[in-house]
Amino acid sequence: MPELLRAAQMLVMTPGAPVVKDAAVAVESGEILAAGQYADVRREHSGPVRDLGDVVLAPATFNSHVHLEMCHLLGKTHGGEGFVPWIKSLLAQPLYDLDAARVRAELLRAEQRGVAFMADISTHNAPAIGPIMAGSGLGFVSFREVIGNDVPADSAELLPRVREVDECGRGVMSVAGHALYSTGMERLRASKQAARAAGGLPWSLHLAENTDEDDMLLRGESDFLDLLKSRGVLSGYDAPGERPAPLAERLGLLDADSLLVHCVTLTPGDIELVAKSGATACLCPRSNEFIAEGTPPLRALLNAGVNLCLGTDGLCSNADLDPYGEVAWVLAHEPDLSLTDALALVTTNPARFFGRGIPYATRLGRLERGFAARFSVVPASVLEILSQR
Repeated sequence: MPELLRAAQMLVMTPGAPVVKDAAVAVESGEILAAGQYADVRREHSGPVRDLGDVVLAPATFNSHVHLEMCHLLGKTHGGEGFVPWIKSLLAQPLYDLDAARVRAELLRAEQRGVAFMADISTHNAPAIGPIMAGSGLGFVSFREVIGNDVPADSAELLPRVREVDECGRGVMSVAGHALYSTGMERLRASKQAARAAGGLPWSLHLAENTDEDDMLLRGESDFLDLLKSRGVLSGYDAPGERPAPLAERLGLLDADSLLVHCVTLTPGDIELVAKSGATACLCPRSNEFIAEGTPPLRALLNAGVNLCLGTDGLCSNADLDPYGEVAWVLAHEPDLSLTDALALVTTNPARFFGRGIPYATRLGRLERGFAARFSVVPASVLEILSQR
């Protein structure tokens, strides 16, 4: 027998659909049977009613960029002074000492907050985190992030295989580059080829994160590069003399299966290039704000037609892993955006991207018949921002 969830308001996130007042969703066996006004849904479906009260019901959310292997670093880095001071404080920590219990706790907390899908980036722990994510209730991609210059004879060697992930039906293992300065060009190409050859899996890259990255790539000079050289890293670095986006395009890294993370320093020309490529941009504005490395050009990306989504980044640069924190930031800084516009960045837009290679993601992001019965409630903190406009 179906159950009816009743709410004062509901955002179904179907294109062009208005806010539904006195709303209800009929669900059975984890699937939505109907969504609309309570009277209409009740007329078609019997069953018990769970009244959620004076809330705004919405689809469950996507967190499109997170570093779960750094969950143990909450409160242990220094923010507000720029990228280099932050990275110094990060490098002073035991970066990759995986706290599996903390990861499980954060995944459970995310699900309780209405997250349905998470995209994790792990440099050293993807084979361990993949099974943990498979054991959660979330849809997911667990990216193995590759760094350095080694290029395997077979690019498929870069793609981890994890039995628990293959069997769970809600997620995939994939591969990602770290950045254009830290992952060699041929290794980047190999990682992209591995994802492409595996059936068009999502692939990710930190791109245009800060001015240090721009300076390294263009001129081979930056405070960050000096720091790395002092630690014996990139001592023979040869700058390609290009900005991040054009370089990524030249290397064949930009297409509809590419997720470009941060994008803080993109120029108008870069944005046009990204839009033409069909790549998706993932912004992490609270993380950027904590580090003090700039504000991403959200409005320009939207105006250019780039598919845009949001991620929290890791607990080494954010207070929590709740996508609604990013939604609140967007609404506070972009007063012309509606709640529906902002919610698209954590529902329909990421579903469009991740659904290309992960079938489960195609059932998320909307409250429609046949979609997964995964919900979130818009927090009071978000509604408060809207009420003050």
